[in-house]
Amino acid sequence: MAAPRAQIPTGKEPAAPAWLHPVAVPALLILAAVLAVTSLLGDSITYDETSHLTAGMSYLKTGDFRLALDHPPLPKIWAAWPLLFAMPQWVPADDPGWLDANIWQTGRRWLFDLNDGERWLPLARGLMVVLLLALCAAIYAAGRRLFGPAAGLLALTVACLSPTLLAHGRLVTTDMPITLCTLLTLLTFGRLLQRLTLWRLLVAAVALGATSVSKMSWPLVLPALAAMALVAILRREPLGFPWATSAARRAGVLAAVAVVLIGTTLASIWTCYGWRRSIFPRALQAHAAFAAPQDPTRQLMQNFENEWRRLVEGTDEHPSRGPMAGFLRWARTWHLLPDAYLHGLAFTMQYTTGRHAYFCGQVSTTGWRSYFPVAIAIKTPVATLALILASLVALLSRGTGRVGDLPLLVGLLVFLGAYAAYVASSTYNIGHRHLLPIYPVLFVLAGASATWLGKRPGKWLVGAALVWLAGATWWIHPHYLSYFNEFVGGPSRGHLYLADSNLDWGQDLKRLARFARQHPNERIKLAYFGSADPTRYGFPCDLLPNLIGDGSPGNLAGGGLYVLSITELLGAYFPLAQDSFWQAPEATQNYRRLQQALLAPPRSESAESRRRAAEQFAALRWGRFLYKLRQRPPDERIGYSLWVYRLTPGDIEALTRP
Repeated sequence: MAAPRAQIPTGKEPAAPAWLHPVAVPALLILAAVLAVTSLLGDSITYDETSHLTAGMSYLKTGDFRLALDHPPLPKIWAAWPLLFAMPQWVPADDPGWLDANIWQTGRRWLFDLNDGERWLPLARGLMVVLLLALCAAIYAAGRRLFGPAAGLLALTVACLSPTLLAHGRLVTTDMPITLCTLLTLLTFGRLLQRLTLWRLLVAAVALGATSVSKMSWPLVLPALAAMALVAILRREPLGFPWATSAARRAGVLAAVAVVLIGTTLASIWTCYGWRRSIFPRALQAHAAFAAPQDPTRQLMQNFENEWRRLVEGTDEHPSRGPMAGFLRWARTWHLLPDAYLHGLAFTMQYTTGRHAYFCGQVSTTGWRSYFPVAIAIKTPVATLALILASLVALLSRGTGRVGDLPLLVGLLVFLGAYAAYVASSTYNIGHRHLLPIYPVLFVLAGASATWLGKRPGKWLVGAALVWLAGATWWIHPHYLSYFNEFVGGPSRGHLYLADSNLDWGQDLKRLARFARQHPNERIKLAYFGSADPTRYGFPCDLLPNLIGDGSPGNLAGGGLYVLSITELLGAYFPLAQDSFWQAPEATQNYRRLQQALLAPPRSESAESRRRAAEQFAALRWGRFLYKLRQRPPDERIGYSLWVYRLTPGDIEALTRP
């Protein structure tokens, strides 16, 4: 049965020259590629890229899944495979970071000690740009299918000029792959529901299988698929089978389809993990079976087993209960899924709760209900928000009777609702990027504002919005990661609201290196929020404390050129630097007491107790320094993530005074 012709809600599609789409679509995709590539070349390796690239290479080189189990392997393998030829040297088997399954230590060793990772990083990022372009094409296809050609082209334009997609569509993370795979799953399943064929079933199965090995949040697409199936059952279309004339028969057909999709999804997961139950290769398992108890490999395997028990079974004081913990235990007992996948799922469940987060000057481990609504309001261009609003007005006023693919529209809206409910209940408030999967839905809906093109005022308003969007995208280039809209005064004021990957993800080290070359006589003291090794970027510096464990508070001595990542400056992950800590009178009293005790001659206390007191004082002094320094405007900024201060010894003394 032929698919119904897509229509714009007004019923009157704006006329367009026959050559417009064949020319405009490739041109917009080329524009997006140029913007993405020219911006990625100036950014240093960002925080999570060290993890994803290193883990992907370890899977390809060793078949060992010990690193970064919190995300499935497919996106990491996709990005890492070209580096097999450019960066062939892998860490030795006795490397301490590898033996401890420490992704950050192993990543630095591989990327910066054994290879020139920064030089070859654009290869891996280039493959992510391919996924970005595929996503933009899928957005065009969805918009055109639902609301007509003009809507598809408008949705594509909004996507190609999106700072959010341009920011994360060029970085080696799981955010772009899961976004693309989710939309493709909804698109291919919608096409399958129009006419069920073996080929369409295979394509839908591949899309869902890829989604399941892209990110642990993939089950959020399942309610949307169920809603689409329900619409297909209730309407009178026979799914391409003349005999499927009743709802019961259509339900039977789709039940069989569900069984096939479940089977192929399980097969996709097992295939991605090499059809092996264990995290470790068989040769390593055999070695550990006969090794001494103190053997590093055997100890590592035991550590993973102990961690599994802690994650899934809990402790005697706090045993793990609930349906998810029960499912994980059951799935492992019956070998439903590979151990690496189940371990990663269990780790993700715990890791995404109780995480420090920064929002509007506050730090919390319990999150905020308003975090993601505010993030989407201030990280999305105002012009895009206006187009989305215009499209909603059109859909609500005109109805959905002339939508080209009702099951697809229902699927998109249900996914939007399910994902919004999920993030609203989450305490994992560390990045606007976690909203990336809903952006294609919003852009497709924005395309429906093409309904206003049938009238002259509508043409002017839509045209003005697109010009505004293009101007905002060009203005922020190449700093897409740090984009904030006009509601909050742009990226220079973004730190008042958000931090971490919203603004500062380690992307400005190359720009700092250029700054250092322009100031050769000033030695830098750097507190850097990122996973790269700053000393490998060609400028001398003294490292100050940061989240990953670099540097020492002892480097806070004397004047000089202090460069601080805004996330470190805000104390987002360092409680001793937060406003709430220093606003308590006992904090300053304790700080003063420790200082006086250390200045006094040693008495009866042991050397060990005096050493611990000195360490505690140094940590408090560093926190006091950050707390006071962020009240002072920077002398310069590098990109939008690094703040520069020229401080004298007197400044340091004043900033750290009790």
